[in-house]
Amino acid sequence: MYGLFLIVVLVIVGGAIAFIGDRLGSRVGKKKLTIFGLRPRHTSILVTILTGISITTMTLAVMATVSENVRTALFGMEQLRHNMGEMENRLAYASQELEKAKGEQAKTDETLLKTRSDLEQLMDQRRELEQRADELQRGNDALEAAKAELMTENSSLTLLNQDLEEDNAKLAGTNRQLEERNDSLTAGIQIMREGDIAFRAGEVLSSGVVQCGRTQEETMKDLRALTDIARENIAARLGDKASEQEKQIWVLESDYEYASKVISESKVDMVVRVASIGNLVRGEDVRTVLQLYRNKRVFNDGELIATKAVHINVNKENELNEAMTGFLRNINLLATQRGVLADPISGNVGTVEGEEIYDAIDALRTARGNATIYAYAKGTCDVLGPLRIKLKIIASGVVGAF
Repeated sequence: MYGLFLIVVLVIVGGAIAFIGDRLGSRVGKKKLTIFGLRPRHTSILVTILTGISITTMTLAVMATVSENVRTALFGMEQLRHNMGEMENRLAYASQELEKAKGEQAKTDETLLKTRSDLEQLMDQRRELEQRADELQRGNDALEAAKAELMTENSSLTLLNQDLEEDNAKLAGTNRQLEERNDSLTAGIQIMREGDIAFRAGEVLSSGVVQCGRTQEETMKDLRALTDIARENIAARLGDKASEQEKQIWVLESDYEYASKVISESKVDMVVRVASIGNLVRGEDVRTVLQLYRNKRVFNDGELIATKAVHINVNKENELNEAMTGFLRNINLLATQRGVLADPISGNVGTVEGEEIYDAIDALRTARGNATIYAYAKGTCDVLGPLRIKLKIIASGVVGAF
């Protein structure tokens, strides 16, 4: 409505000015008036021009007076453009800040979600702790009740303990008498056992290699054959005066069954030893156990077993003997580590002829004690053994073989 009113006012004012200008121009023309010394015709043109200027001026004046927007458009356009530029810059800055705020808000939301998750976990833990606290409280109440009962029982036990102490004092005297009698009996039994021990604990009565991969019945026959050999060895050890009871060998039937099962299912042959369980006094039954070992080739014929460089004084017999004994002891240890079974009583795994040892010592004397001793396997040797040894002495380029 305000714009329509302004248009109507402008039309009326413009029409009025045009009418006045037309009347003024006609009067000037009729009366042939002049302005600034101009001709009447030129004066009329000037009046028309001034009338048009007046219309425009009045139009602008009315519009500027009535409308602030027109004033701004006429006189504040540059300022308006400047303000619009600032506003656009502020708008861009505000947009950037808005994007940053959105990013911060997203991070805040993520942190909030995480915080809520942690809070839920803490709440769960709190509930669990409360449950555990309730359980502990119930347990504590139960312990208090039990403690009260124990206190009551303790009073009763104290009285009972006094009676037991009196009885214990009486038993202590009786126990001392029994201990004295026991010591006397133990000493007597020990004297008897050490006096005539027929077989020592772990002593091998017979041994052999049993083939694998056969039926348990076939394997059982071989095991019983080994016990028969052990029985013959016992008879030979004890002589003709040995009783039939002393010649009996006791092996648990479960040992036979277990050993036959293991050997039948094994992929390699097994070494079986029939060994005494403990020190056996003559006259007692021979109680034995079956010992099983996986058999394998340990040394091949002619295989080098060990070497040792020696520098000894041949004028001292004890140094020669100690050098050779120490070398043979090292061979025994090495063979045991390689898997050769040692004799449980002596601990030896091999054999070497005495004459060969004497010849080796003579060769060391010939080499003046500066030589290298070589030991070779004399024939093949498996886990059951024994390991037979051949010695060589090398000194100053000279080899002594035996």
